[in-house]
Amino acid sequence: MKTKQLVLAALFVALIAIGALVKIPLGPVPFTLQLPMVILTGLLLGPKLAFISLITYTLLGLLGIPIFAGASGLGAFVSPTFGFIVGYIPAALIIGLGKNKSIAKMVMWTLFGMSVVFICGTIYFYFIMEIVVKSPMSINEVLMAAVIPFLLKDIILAVLTVLFVKTLNQRGLILVDS
Repeated sequence: MKTKQLVLAALFVALIAIGALVKIPLGPVPFTLQLPMVILTGLLLGPKLAFISLITYTLLGLLGIPIFAGASGLGAFVSPTFGFIVGYIPAALIIGLGKNKSIAKMVMWTLFGMSVVFICGTIYFYFIMEIVVKSPMSINEVLMAAVIPFLLKDIILAVLTVLFVKTLNQRGLILVDS
């Protein structure tokens, strides 16, 4: 891997970490800008570098560097919201498939990637509440607590992120050639 690619991957790890710091508590799942940063990472870096960035982000958080919106370190494994972070990894790869495509295809790949985040997050949240927290919730209750309140906001931010990336592309401001 070239030095430029490593620097880009590290830069986007930092952007995702900054997105996690923008945190508004809204029940069990805080509002953050992590997902838009994951989308930006995928659409600008492409699948390979985006995947590497998200693996790096996740490993750094698990090593204890405080870059997750919630708990970092190995304790993150027992956080109900850790499944969303796990979902970012395949989502970045999937979203990256939309790099340099039409707006419609970028939105399609982005929504597909987001659905992976929501599925991973929902399943993980459900099992942690059941097994670790010992406070069982139905899937509907998990969806109402962890997905539904954020869905419209996330879709709007996803579309805005796609439009932002497309505008950068059209103006020749994207210099990423992973």
